[in-house]
Amino acid sequence: MSEFVETVREDRGYELCGRIIRIQGDLVIYIDGIGRFALPSGQVTATLAGLGESDLSGPVPGVARLSESGRGFYLDIGGEMYVIPVARVRAVMGGENRKGPVSRVYRSKV
Repeated sequence: MSEFVETVREDRGYELCGRIIRIQGDLVIYIDGIGRFALPSGQVTATLAGLGESDLSGPVPGVARLSESGRGFYLDIGGEMYVIPVARVRAVMGGENRKGPVSRVYRSKV
């Protein structure tokens, strides 16, 4: 008799929900269902350098910060957390890419 092996795969905890683009040097963040947020290029550079948080301008108060590992660009907007890969933020700000993804982070219910 053969045994069944069950593989349980956990949800990654991320959902693609928006995009970033560069408009006139500023990082513009579009989040589906919430709206448009902007972060001036100087604040993007300071945040990527790890110099602290930057306030986002938009319909809901928000803050941008760098992850502890330095690989994620986190956005705390209206009680929700969103993340953009730092490599994509740099590529968009540097003109290498036209746009980049924004993902909603789901917190585990432990």
